[in-house]
Amino acid sequence: MAIREEALLWLRSAKRDLERAERALLEDDRVSVVFWSQQAAEKALRAVLLAVRGGFPRTHNIRRLFEELGSDLGIDRETLEEAYALTKWYHVARYPDIAGGVPDELISRREAEEALSVARAVVRAAEETLEELVERGRGGGEEAGGASRREGG
Repeated sequence: MAIREEALLWLRSAKRDLERAERALLEDDRVSVVFWSQQAAEKALRAVLLAVRGGFPRTHNIRRLFEELGSDLGIDRETLEEAYALTKWYHVARYPDIAGGVPDELISRREAEEALSVARAVVRAAEETLEELVERGRGGGEEAGGASRREGG
């Protein structure tokens, strides 16, 4: 069975978010870099989950998405730990009370560059995984009956 079109849409969206993060880095908009980096990684993982499981949990937690997937996508342990840390940027970049101040004043260039680097690795690994599934003719969400599963969390 072919990969669900929805999975490919999520991957395309992840790649667009990665491009947004890269443009933001050029403008030294560190808040946007970390936010879009987190979003790119999250959407890339959702794409793979749709392809192999037929759905994904409703969460912004990168660790939980990897755990749901049951795979590290071939990402080395250090990068995987850094990917888990992307979750914080979903909240810190958006909410001063969570950040403990104005996010623009707190996020360093180094943190922004690291977030972008990790997001690139996750998106690349997801893309390679989906390409492999296409080559093998898998990815229809057979395990979950082909329907998207979005649950609270």
